[in-house]
Amino acid sequence: MEVQIFVNGKKEPLIYKGDRIDILDFEIDSIKYKQIRYFNLKKGISKSEFVQENLIKKIVEK
Repeated sequence: MEVQIFVNGKKEPLIYKGDRIDILDFEIDSIKYKQIRYFNLKKGISKSEFVQENLIKKIVEK
């Protein structure tokens, strides 16, 4: 599974790959974020990143 997140000010998208990808809404100090959690079940790895919601142009799942 792959998710591409297009961000204002960057030509290339942020690309996340994994066996499972979750995109969640998250808010800290009145700032809205998208939390991207991605898992590689074969290696037993999981990572999480936050991207400010107002910077995201679009999200594409492949």
